[in-house]
Amino acid sequence: MKNRVIFALVLCTAYALCSTATASESIEQNLTAVRVYWSKSSETDLVTGFAGDFDASRESNYLIGANWGRKYSDTLFGLPLPMTANVGVQYFNERGHQNDAYGVTAFIKAHYDWRLPFSQKHVRLGLGEGLSYVTRVPLSEQRDFAKRGGAQSEKLLNYLEWTIDLPLRQFASIDELIQGRVEELNLGFFVFHRSSVFGLFAESRGGVNFMGLGLEARF
Repeated sequence: MKNRVIFALVLCTAYALCSTATASESIEQNLTAVRVYWSKSSETDLVTGFAGDFDASRESNYLIGANWGRKYSDTLFGLPLPMTANVGVQYFNERGHQNDAYGVTAFIKAHYDWRLPFSQKHVRLGLGEGLSYVTRVPLSEQRDFAKRGGAQSEKLLNYLEWTIDLPLRQFASIDELIQGRVEELNLGFFVFHRSSVFGLFAESRGGVNFMGLGLEARF
């Protein structure tokens, strides 16, 4: 019963996010984005993981996922940071250590285009915050909690998403291939992070990073 209530909470959050995005559709055209990604479990902490430090978990487990997002604002607290509402689904491959699992995420995400020094090129940074629900807690996440006095994780945790994307239409050869098909095509670094926020969502602090690559199409 508890799991059903938690899952319903995530779905309600996702519905609220999508409703907000739909109501704001008049902001501009071409607001929809779809991202597919693959990432592997890492032992690194949140900050070093966001910086690209990767230390593969001994389980070698990984996830495959897809996100759908829609822009709902051009600013965040008055700052020029475009905001999107997003929902995602994931498949967790546990490599035979336990049964595989499925997950769902609902989150908002801020975006920032950063021009590279001494260049006309830019990268697109993204930071998302929301909720993550899984049908079975990944084993690498279980280990991270267990080493803190035998604590246990929860299926519902806080979710952070970090992306560093390279917009491919900056390159003439690629622009010619995708022009008229998509507004933008981004390829980049992707971090999927679940955590208890220092014990807010579980009995102890703990979490897990999955780090990998993502491909996003904006329409």
